[in-house]
Amino acid sequence: MIQTAPSIEAIRAQFPSLASGFAFLENAGGSQVPGVVIDEISRFYREDYAQKGASYGASVRCGELVEKCKLFMSRIFGGEATGEVVVGQSATALFNMLAGAYRQILKPGDEIVISVSNHESHIGCWERLSEFGVVIRWWGVDPVTGLSSLDDLAGLVNERTKLICFTQTCNLVGDIVDAKAVVKIAQSVGAVTVLDSVASASHQSLAVEEWGVDFCCFSAYKVYGPHMGALWGKHERWAELTGPNHQQLPKKGAVNFELGCLSYEGMAGFLDLGRYFGFLADVEVGSGEVAPREVIVKAYALMGELERGLSETMLGWLNSRTDLRVLGVTDTAVGRHPTFSFVHDRLGSGEIERRVNEQAIGIKYGHMYAWRVCEAVGIPVEPGVVRVSAVHYNSVEEIQRVCSVLEGVLNS
Repeated sequence: MIQTAPSIEAIRAQFPSLASGFAFLENAGGSQVPGVVIDEISRFYREDYAQKGASYGASVRCGELVEKCKLFMSRIFGGEATGEVVVGQSATALFNMLAGAYRQILKPGDEIVISVSNHESHIGCWERLSEFGVVIRWWGVDPVTGLSSLDDLAGLVNERTKLICFTQTCNLVGDIVDAKAVVKIAQSVGAVTVLDSVASASHQSLAVEEWGVDFCCFSAYKVYGPHMGALWGKHERWAELTGPNHQQLPKKGAVNFELGCLSYEGMAGFLDLGRYFGFLADVEVGSGEVAPREVIVKAYALMGELERGLSETMLGWLNSRTDLRVLGVTDTAVGRHPTFSFVHDRLGSGEIERRVNEQAIGIKYGHMYAWRVCEAVGIPVEPGVVRVSAVHYNSVEEIQRVCSVLEGVLNS
């Protein structure tokens, strides 16, 4: 329990966009950004906008910034001691690059297990390796709830399994997969684990060293920052691969997976997300400083406390309706994040979204690039589901508000 936690009002005041009164409840697609991040991006453009690698001041500071931001990202992953972060345009781009590197060392007959609950960014790039003789095995989901079973996974692996590519949280289901248990199954056959934490990193602290995963990825724009992706990997895993960067650079190691210039302005802003984490944890973190791991963990602990109340409120309303089909855990707020997807037995998902959005509430409908989950649970990919997704800066009043509006829409 955090003893000196800020109020929800003080938290919301850190996000300029929330002042409008619009209820942002499509956070699984991208979170809002605190003022400290916005301000630092602006400052960087004014004072330090330069290419790194030269000896003049702005260039030197840019180089230092990149290293600091990567260290901060490593601490968010919980992997500072054992791995290295590669920064890219997006999780999609990073996963495609990683799959391209594994294409060079996998052999025909090697097997990859892919979780159906993955976002398509973590499916298509691996599935395409079947064109080169790699065998794809699918880790499916329960046809009613959309949840993944570890027992099902254990039945898929064998001595030919080389990779298990799975998601920690499905962006439709809001579940929380036990990454450590998946690693144990993978290690029983010597397989490498690639974890997609894009849909979980806005809600919970990551702990790649504790879990034992080989690779892990998140999107900065879903973790209160700008549009970038970060992929952490163990040192020894990067060393096994050859990346696609310029031939003048080393052909082994993480540096060879970063193509072209990075978004230095984005990295400046994301580094100062540590100041916001410090605000949540009641620990001062200065601009340009790398937030300690314990501050990050403490900040996420507060996020989790706040989100439990949001989940309980939303689940209470969802469970009061007999005309909705809800994916994921429905009987408790424990074991899930506040991302809720449902379909109505009469109204189409698109109509529900439109009518709710007219009330200054942002939600979304569709398959959210998890169309395979829709197919697996028997929900038409078009129009897909209605999704309400919250994060810690949302208030209970906003959840009550969207429930009230949904109640009116569904009863009309």
